[in-house]
Amino acid sequence: MKKSYAFFDVDGTLIHGKSMFGFHDFWYQSWVGVSTKAHREEYEDVTAILRVHQSSGSPRSVVNRRFYEMFAGRDVAEVTRCAQAWAQRELAKPSFLIQEVVLELQSLRAKGVDPVFVSGSFMEVLTPIAQHLGVPHILATQLLHDGQRYNGRFKHPQVIGAGKAVAIHDFVKERGAQLQQCCAYGDDVSDVDMLEIVGNAVAVIGDPALEVIAKRRRWTCLPIPVHPQGIFHRDGSPVSQGVSS
Repeated sequence: MKKSYAFFDVDGTLIHGKSMFGFHDFWYQSWVGVSTKAHREEYEDVTAILRVHQSSGSPRSVVNRRFYEMFAGRDVAEVTRCAQAWAQRELAKPSFLIQEVVLELQSLRAKGVDPVFVSGSFMEVLTPIAQHLGVPHILATQLLHDGQRYNGRFKHPQVIGAGKAVAIHDFVKERGAQLQQCCAYGDDVSDVDMLEIVGNAVAVIGDPALEVIAKRRRWTCLPIPVHPQGIFHRDGSPVSQGVSS
């Protein structure tokens, strides 16, 4: 019997908020700090650039690309340690994980279905979350580096939108599995490409546009409690123009 897999988007599907932007705040405010003028100005500049792209309706692929360009020159080991510290702090908060979806993941795993993360976020920040949830596979952004420092680029294709479907297709083909025997969970209209290539699509309801598509295509809908989300803060508070508390 061939193995089946359950593909899970992460941000907004398994966790509240955006892991990339949560890391962004943690990196500047709790890791490298913003006590110096240079770091404070860098944090404000990077935040402003990302906010402009987000508020102007730029595609997620563009926002993500700009985000990862900011990693150029950062030390790989330092980013990895910071990502682990961020994840440890967040996982200690009861509100971080979306429990309704976590229960789905655990139920599927108990039935012998391997869960897989599929995300536009990056490997370093997703790995500790995957380890915590017992997820053995991650399809996500792989940042390029020379062994010591990132160069601001990532391995293509980008795992977002149609790129998620490509990553899933290649993953399943490599393992000799069948897409019709797999399922996928996503919370945003950008997850449609991923959801429509598997045999069982589950829309984690929060995005009205996705809900319309899911009902039209008779996908399973999994409603979850409303949780306010901002661009960078999980509690919905906007990012300040200067140093946030």
